[in-house]
Amino acid sequence: MFVVTLPKSASDPSAFAIKAKEMGADVLEIRGDLTPDVTTFDSPLPLIITPRGQYELMEVFKASFIDLDVNENAECPEGAGVIRSFHNFEKTPTFEELQKLAHEMSKHADIVKIATTINSFSDINVLSDIQKELPEDFRRVILGMGPKAHLTRLLSPLKNELTYTFIEDGEEAAPGQIKLSMHQLTSQCRRPKIFGLLGGPEVKSLSPLIQNTLFSKNDIDAVYSLFLTEDPEDAFDNLKELGVSGFSVTSPFKQDIIQKLDRIDKEVEVLGTVNTVVLEGNEYVGYACDSHGLIEGYPFLKKAKSAAILGSGGVVPSVINSCKVCGIDNIFVYARNKSDRDSLASKFEIEAYDISALSGGKHDVIFCAVSQDIDFDLPKPAIQAYAIDLRYGKETKFLSAAKNLDYQTHDGLKMLLHQAFAQFSLFTGTKPSEDSINFLFDLLFNHGKQ
Repeated sequence: MFVVTLPKSASDPSAFAIKAKEMGADVLEIRGDLTPDVTTFDSPLPLIITPRGQYELMEVFKASFIDLDVNENAECPEGAGVIRSFHNFEKTPTFEELQKLAHEMSKHADIVKIATTINSFSDINVLSDIQKELPEDFRRVILGMGPKAHLTRLLSPLKNELTYTFIEDGEEAAPGQIKLSMHQLTSQCRRPKIFGLLGGPEVKSLSPLIQNTLFSKNDIDAVYSLFLTEDPEDAFDNLKELGVSGFSVTSPFKQDIIQKLDRIDKEVEVLGTVNTVVLEGNEYVGYACDSHGLIEGYPFLKKAKSAAILGSGGVVPSVINSCKVCGIDNIFVYARNKSDRDSLASKFEIEAYDISALSGGKHDVIFCAVSQDIDFDLPKPAIQAYAIDLRYGKETKFLSAAKNLDYQTHDGLKMLLHQAFAQFSLFTGTKPSEDSINFLFDLLFNHGKQ
């Protein structure tokens, strides 16, 4: 069952409850620490009252469940079920500690709820082991908290009595919660394969929306999570132990991850960069789909004669490769890091210069492949020149400067979509349906980038 929490921002609790039901929520939670002054209202949804010290709420509302912290002592109203909750906002205790705690809590509860902070992906394995250890009829909610807890939240509907979620951005009631609309994309899942995006802790990505939509629309029993980390080796090793079936890989790990793989595709051997990892048999195999995304997403590249690439990071080899495949003869890399740009020039037989030389060039297309949103001194464009920022979702300084100079501008969303379609095929062995592809283009381009 999906539980949404009444947010502080809800000026009309009854209207919020009606909307929550219409959106697919099953239960409404009222938390004393979030909305202590809420007064009685009509709700079409059954209620969980979580007092957190505001015990008068148990008298004001008729609750289906009362959620009491493990350290709270209060007499619950007759007829209300009891949820006993344990939260650790600093770490995930050991398996033995949580095992003992769960069984102790169950003596005084109808549902046991345990939520711990995920600091390492080994913590996800601890929570997974607890889930496996508990009897099937043991009513539980076992969740991680924080940015590394995404997988525990995504799988919650398959493992837990209750799944805590939210409707609109800004209404999250706990760190790591996943939007209800995302959960609804996994309703076809029973024993799903697990995929996800391996990237740095600050990564913001549409990939979970894209891949889970493709899985849903193509009736694939799979989920796509976020694996955000400072330590790709820790993440890879622990996710491998969980049996994860594949990854997308983004900056800054496109090159470092290669050493963890059992095999790599021929294109990866040439480019030295990976953006897709698939479990094939017992081997993790690396592929590169970024070039496919660029070539399919921006067909005008085949008419260009000269290209400038800003940056020297992990995606740049794929950009160079895309240019070569499209028949672009003159390729220039402009980057601050001399060692990296010289290495690219030598490996791919192109020209490379310091970023300060950019303003003196004339190019049919300029790619921005830097992660920071910084100012660029762009050259005046040739006739019908293009500027492509591989980032997406916001108006960057690069795109703003290019527009002011009358470049035809594009962000990286089409690249993301087309490489995602290629990844889907590698993940599942099938092509996404035309209906699912059209749905995503309509969602992301006609109804705004989400």
